[in-house]
Parts: sequence; structure tokens; C-alpha cells
Amino acid sequence: MNSFEQSIIEAAQDATLNHTDAERAEAKAAAIAAVAEIMATTSGLQRTLALAALLDSYSEQEDE
Repeated sequence: MNSFEQSIIEAAQDATLNHTDAERAEAKAAAIAAVAEIMATTSGLQRTLALAALLDSYSEQEDE
């Protein structure tokens, strides 16, 4: 997993800072699954755009 993918996982956890450890673990697992799905089904620019959109979705959750 590269640093961009790791940033997505960390953003998912950061978006759940006020949640329980179990909820944070669930968010991490969901983010790992989402990244794996993107990596398995896309390539090139489409992969980059999909990963960026996923990261952005977690950033939006933090703002709420």
C-alpha cells in the first residue's frame, strides 16, 4: 500500500475521531475494502480519480 492509499485509510479513521474504537476499526476496514476494490477494478487516471474521490469523501465527513 502506498502513501496515498494509506492517507485514505487514515482519513477514514480521522473522520471517526469521536467514535468508539470499534467504530474506528469498522471505518478502517471499510476504507481498506474500498481501496482494494478500486485497485482491483481500475487503472491509470480512473484509479487516481476514484482514490481521490474516496479521500475527498472522508474529508467531507470530517467537516460535518
